[in-house]
Amino acid sequence: MADFKRRAIFSGMLNLWLKRIVFTGIFLVPFVPLVVTESLFFPYITGKAFVYRLIVEIIFSAWLILMIKNPVYRPRMSFILKAFAAFIFLIAVSDALSPNAFKSFWSNFERMEGWVALIHHLGYFLVIGSMLAGEKLWRRFFDTSIGVSLIVTGYGILQLFGVFTINQGGVRVDSTFGNAAYLGVYTLFHIFLAVFFLMRERLHSWRQYFYGAAIALNLIILYFTATRGVFIGLFVGVLVSVGLLALFERENKKLRKIFAGALIALFVFVGSIFLLKDTALIKATGPLNRIASISLNDANVRFNIWKIAFAGFKERPIFGWGQESFNYVFNKHYHPSLYGQEQWFDRTHNIVFDWLIAGGLLGLIAYLVLFAAGLIAVWKGEPPRFHWIKAAKIRGWLERIFGADNGGLGVREKAVLTGLLAGYFAQNFFVFDQIGSYILFASVLGYLHSRVAEPLPDRVHKALSLDRGALNRLVIPVVTLVFVFSVYFVNAKGFMTARTLIKGFQSYPNEGAEKNLTLFKKAASYEALGKSEVREQISQAASRVLATKEASLALKQSFFDAARSALMKQIEEAPGDARYYLFLGSFFNQAGAFEEARAYLGKALELSPRKQMIIFEIGSSYFAEGKTAEALAAFKEAFLLEPKFSEARQLYGLMAIYNRDLKLAEEILVPAYGTALVADDRFINAYDKIGDKKAVLKIWQNRVGILPDNADWRVSLAAAYLAAGERQNALKELEESARLNPDLKERVEYYIKEIRAGRNP
Repeated sequence: MADFKRRAIFSGMLNLWLKRIVFTGIFLVPFVPLVVTESLFFPYITGKAFVYRLIVEIIFSAWLILMIKNPVYRPRMSFILKAFAAFIFLIAVSDALSPNAFKSFWSNFERMEGWVALIHHLGYFLVIGSMLAGEKLWRRFFDTSIGVSLIVTGYGILQLFGVFTINQGGVRVDSTFGNAAYLGVYTLFHIFLAVFFLMRERLHSWRQYFYGAAIALNLIILYFTATRGVFIGLFVGVLVSVGLLALFERENKKLRKIFAGALIALFVFVGSIFLLKDTALIKATGPLNRIASISLNDANVRFNIWKIAFAGFKERPIFGWGQESFNYVFNKHYHPSLYGQEQWFDRTHNIVFDWLIAGGLLGLIAYLVLFAAGLIAVWKGEPPRFHWIKAAKIRGWLERIFGADNGGLGVREKAVLTGLLAGYFAQNFFVFDQIGSYILFASVLGYLHSRVAEPLPDRVHKALSLDRGALNRLVIPVVTLVFVFSVYFVNAKGFMTARTLIKGFQSYPNEGAEKNLTLFKKAASYEALGKSEVREQISQAASRVLATKEASLALKQSFFDAARSALMKQIEEAPGDARYYLFLGSFFNQAGAFEEARAYLGKALELSPRKQMIIFEIGSSYFAEGKTAEALAAFKEAFLLEPKFSEARQLYGLMAIYNRDLKLAEEILVPAYGTALVADDRFINAYDKIGDKKAVLKIWQNRVGILPDNADWRVSLAAAYLAAGERQNALKELEESARLNPDLKERVEYYIKEIRAGRNP
């Protein structure tokens, strides 16, 4: 009997501590956006992700034991849960079929997504959907999140006043996210959540002021993020919410008219921004000017990227390419008109195409069904209005879906939640998800799931029911073992890699660059999350060392060997990625191994045949080896891909000069610049190399004509005059340079003395 009591007490205490662990973890999740870890690579991303994953692993493990012990905490079933699970499963299949399954599964430090992130979001969803039972707990949870948003936006306000630095530079506020777009969607969620709970609050409650402050601060910061996609999301969300209220508000006809008026005012306000975009008022207002500056050129860039994505989709229409694989599609179908854009796009900046690439048609459908499931959960309980549908089966199916009770949400609350989902989806049509938006989306889905979910069948409860002995001998040890395994392999190894890598960038005066190399090698040795980024950083560090004159030959050799080994290993693991062939080819170019460089650059060009930067590197390799004819052919190829690309035109023109084909140089350069004497140091060097002193002189005359007060340019012009044999003009320019900048007087007097003595200084 005493033994039975002890076991009962232990069981009760275990239940209590497991519940405390789970609830503590759940209420810590809203604080994840505050995490910034300067000691890790990508400090605004990695820290948040590692903390979130660790919390999820802890609460999920505790919840597993708790829900097996106690049926009350077992998950309930809903369309949302089924859709979420199906989505995770289909993306797992896509990731397994990826050209780089490791990256699809783990992602990298810059994104911290991949299937590992998705399965954590599902685990988080299951825990909150099972544990936060009842409106009071959910309100506390979202109040916590809204409260944290006040801290995040407060930090943003201090950035506006110059107290804290804007992390990404410029004037677009980014707070603790380090990215204005990430902050923007975070504020978007909290605006709608605060409005939702404000509508549920009684008059004169202190919470009204709390929600009101949250709405105001999040709106202000959303505005100062100047993120056009989020502005569009806010517009769409408000439009949907107000439109629904104008259509379905029944209790107050005056209010319905107000909503209709607000709808018209919204269109007028947004339309006026674009109509007045050229006025001084709009141009002087940074965020508004950024919204109004949405142009057809911007759209063309996006359309070209989406065309590339669609071409990739047609190659793998069913399961897609796996997560983190758009770079393969982008490289293969690269359009030369994108020369002025990011050269290594890893996202389509459109959620539809992102999932179409990552998961194919099945993955995209599963993602869209997840949104549909959320909307169905919002509108459950609305009296069916499907009498206009003639097909009885379809009408009956819709009535069953929307006829169940969702816990008593009114039409106003439903309109706000619908606006939230619509706004979130709309902004994702122009940007992409990240940990902040994923957490909030999973939280909202968890809330909706908890309102409509139904108990599991009795057979499932029976299967989960274990006696205390089996629980102690089997479940607790297995869960503990899996937890330890996940903490080490999912978090610890990646964390140590990110931390060691960032240490590799630090300065070690006593140990020198050898210490940096040791740390880089240690980071690579973990063979974990982010290993491709580690290898890239090793190659970049090696490039810097090879370019340093003070570095010893032994040190250069050590870095060379490390970089070569790292990039070769990366190519071996991801043989279809043009990026690393280009990196290795460029590295060999720098080391003077031109034949080996062009072998890898040729492979990069096979994988991305229209990317000019690869052809530029091939041309540079030929030029560095003195093979100017081959360099001319390479730069001609790059130029013909897109003649509007000024850099391609200039390089082609330069190679024509080095090949002494001045007529060809004129044909290339005159249409764009009006002259073949382009005011660029590279052209001065080219004309000087072929001995055309007059061309060098003319370029310097043109330069000084543009900036006559530039004393240094006057000195260079004097040198050009001297090389052309015009010694008197050289003396005049030197005297003028000394007058413009007295600090040059001593050096200039020496030059003048030498010239007058008949020598060329």
